Amino acid sequence: MLDLGVSLLPPSGLLNQESRLATAQPIIPAADGTGTIITPNGDEFNIHGGTPSGINLFHSLEQFGLNSGQIANFLANPQIKNILTRVVGGDSSVINGLIQVTGGNSNLYLMNPAGMIFGTDASLNVPGSFTATTATGIGFGGDNWFNAFGDNDYHNLIGAPNSFAFDLAQPGSIINAGELAVAAGKDLSLTAGSVIHTGQLSAPGGNITVAAVPGEQVIRISQEGHLLSLEVEPPRDINGQVLPISALDLPSLLNGTAGNVETRLVVQPDGTVQLAGSGFRVENGDVVAQDVTAGTALLSAANNLTLVESQFQTTGNLSLLAQDTVLIRDSEENPFLAQAGGYLYLQGNQAIDILALNHPQTPFQSGGEMVLVSDGNISGDAHFSSGGNFLMLNLAGEPGNFVSLYDPIISVDGDVVLGNYVGAALKVEATGSISGGDIQITEPDTLGFIPPTDPHFDILTTSRALVLQAGKTQLDNQANVPPIQVTPGGTFFPAIIPNLPPGSIQVGSIRTWSFDDNEHGGPVILQAVGDITASNIFTLWQGTPTGSGNGGDITVDAGGNITINTDVLSFTDNGYGGNITMNAGGDILVDDIQSIGTVRGGDISLTSGGIIETTQGDPVTPGNIFSCSGTRNKCNGGTGEAIHWQSEGYANF
Repeated sequence: MLDLGVSLLPPSGLLNQESRLATAQPIIPAADGTGTIITPNGDEFNIHGGTPSGINLFHSLEQFGLNSGQIANFLANPQIKNILTRVVGGDSSVINGLIQVTGGNSNLYLMNPAGMIFGTDASLNVPGSFTATTATGIGFGGDNWFNAFGDNDYHNLIGAPNSFAFDLAQPGSIINAGELAVAAGKDLSLTAGSVIHTGQLSAPGGNITVAAVPGEQVIRISQEGHLLSLEVEPPRDINGQVLPISALDLPSLLNGTAGNVETRLVVQPDGTVQLAGSGFRVENGDVVAQDVTAGTALLSAANNLTLVESQFQTTGNLSLLAQDTVLIRDSEENPFLAQAGGYLYLQGNQAIDILALNHPQTPFQSGGEMVLVSDGNISGDAHFSSGGNFLMLNLAGEPGNFVSLYDPIISVDGDVVLGNYVGAALKVEATGSISGGDIQITEPDTLGFIPPTDPHFDILTTSRALVLQAGKTQLDNQANVPPIQVTPGGTFFPAIIPNLPPGSIQVGSIRTWSFDDNEHGGPVILQAVGDITASNIFTLWQGTPTGSGNGGDITVDAGGNITINTDVLSFTDNGYGGNITMNAGGDILVDDIQSIGTVRGGDISLTSGGIIETTQGDPVTPGNIFSCSGTRNKCNGGTGEAIHWQSEGYANF
């Protein structure tokens, strides 16, 4: 898994120089002995010279900025693998033109701790990978660093970069409103204290990394394009000097020259920053991201990850991570989409907040596993379709709590693991097993985005319904995501998954209660090719003395055994009890079975390929089977419906 534990370095001292915003201007070399030469040619600025070291070429610039129509052309040769450029003047870089590399297939690294803004006209023509960062150093292993300030031992900076150091207490920000793309199979990376991406990022077949990093941290890279960890390291200024820069915070950055660049960000009168048209605040440490197309993609926020009307498509794995909250929204005009050919992984340490129901398109789709992880509530108002296991977990790898106010549908080609659920009518269908905690259904799904072709459309949209189906051979709501070959080695998150028989259901208490007049207890449908186990099943209506409502129907259909540890109850204070049907290829083991209404009870039908035993609550005293008029646990001698049972073994009740 990705280890995103955070620890702070000792303070690096007070910073003694204010950062200034750079106007988009011709590129100026730094007079520090690095040897960078700038040769203007109209609107094109050729960048050459520099200091070579092995396969690397280093540049040092006083300022770096581009107006629309201008070109920064980094000259390379076939022997240069990496071009690494630092901007040392303390000005943020406003880039609204083209950055390109010619003469070789070099990767390009651009480092400016003061911050960077890519405008709507910003673009790339880089044959290799591209990295933009507000780090204060790029590491090559050991104590060998390409420092943003001060001297460098260039002859020791050989091989490929493998880490980034962020020594400032609040690292600078990167804002991208442009269309940044690299060639097929190459990587694209934006790392800063905050990253606001409202444009487009594209790395077909390659890796995209967008990461907001806490101050005084080091990012280690273990695999190309993937952040492994944030680590504590001592300050690594080789001269022991205070860094001569303080990065602007987001409001200051936007109120300066960035105000001339369209960023979809608005500074409010109170100094806070909002994403235009959404009302969502953007703070230091946040990542805001719009469109991403890649082979694999990783978005990681030190604070919140805010995804509004975003479109993410990867042929491989997609990871969306936040130390605080992952927040996802769509709109009537623009859907949200997270589509991964491999696994899809969401982790918000404090919360996951999803409301993406304005379009009938399934917003979360994966060819492999889909995993949502949080120690807070996982709020999932969306449809989910996974080509592998579907897991909702806490940070310890145990089943996580799930809430949904409107419209959850989960379709899985594999197993499902959930914790407790509270919310609207729920449907979970899986080719494998389903494991969950307590389930409470509070509302029908009234938003209307369940496909009308779904066989449970009517009950989900009109009642407090629960539908769990395990061991299906054909899913009703499967998304068309072509799976890729996922690296073997099991799940990437250490989940604690129950060991259930194939195609089985195991849940806690089930409640589909209604307390509203003239409504009803919701139907419960549990279907599995294997075993079905639940603590109890209650579907009932309890309203005002002048109101009425019916108990819901209960259907439990298992190819194996049915085990209900206590009661199965369909009850109403004023109306009809629901029908209860239980069919098992094996045994039926339950305590009481009751369908009771003040008017009359419903049909009760039990069919077992083994025994029928109603002693789960008390191994000595048989339980009761009621279908009658009366009150809970008591018949008043009124009308009930038929009670049918058939078993291949004995029946005891």
